[in-house]
Amino acid sequence: MATSRRKGTNENVSTFGAGGFGRDYTTLSAWELFSDYNLVAATTSEVLECYDDAATFDDRVTFNGADTNTSYFRIIRPAGTIGTGSWEGHDGTPNNGVHFHNTAGSISSFNLGEAYASIQDLIIQATNPDSDNTISIQTPGGNSLLVGIIGVDNTSANGAERGMRVESGGIAVNCLMIRTDDWNFNNDTGTGYFYNCTSIDAGVQGFDYDGGTIVAKNCLSDGSGTIDFKAGTWTGSTNNASGDASAVGASPRINQTFTFVNAGGDNYHLTGADAGARTYGADLSADSFFPFDDDIDGTTRS
Repeated sequence: MATSRRKGTNENVSTFGAGGFGRDYTTLSAWELFSDYNLVAATTSEVLECYDDAATFDDRVTFNGADTNTSYFRIIRPAGTIGTGSWEGHDGTPNNGVHFHNTAGSISSFNLGEAYASIQDLIIQATNPDSDNTISIQTPGGNSLLVGIIGVDNTSANGAERGMRVESGGIAVNCLMIRTDDWNFNNDTGTGYFYNCTSIDAGVQGFDYDGGTIVAKNCLSDGSGTIDFKAGTWTGSTNNASGDASAVGASPRINQTFTFVNAGGDNYHLTGADAGARTYGADLSADSFFPFDDDIDGTTRS
């Protein structure tokens, strides 16, 4: 079976963390500059593995300029193996793991401006002191992969910070967005894929539609300020659930009450007693676009 944590071919791994720990890099931009070359010609995928050396890292990065394809591309992910003692990533909550807190203002935390770039299993937060509507995580390069990302408390001075935009063939899998000023998830160009993603307490829309096509499967939205799923073109969407009447696609679960392990502590795992969404998801292990069988914790879905 296929894990959602895709790897590149012939990975060259560098490390990131706080100063004094012996990591290769202490800024994301330095690694981005180092790895900004023709990866296809070099038959190399460049990977930055992050260590949880600090409570948060006030850092951000734009991927832009490397030559990539489906085999050779750039990845940022935690060090170690998910589900083991070596794992430096989160446990499905924003309470531990590699946490980037961007305070730079009108600059995206992660802007994947090149094709096939991937970020995996990071906690991402933005506190924007400016008055613009910055998108915290976006994939303008197309065909990008976001896996296991937790976005939390993305806020701006005018209350309009935006969450995760996935467009142009990009895909978000097992991602969780909590308390963004505006929308939590969005597409406006081409096709954006959202598989097993959860929106909690979006200021406006949980899943926002601005244009193009959205394919949403097994997505859950609850507590949105205006609407959980905005009307739009949701081709091929299925098995989505909402706290209001807006869940889109085939087999929707609308007006549901969800039972979370500890919502007050930002633990949005569904409990065994949940009757709103648990066991109602579609099996995506043979999905025609992106087959996988694991969840945000790296556990195989049964």
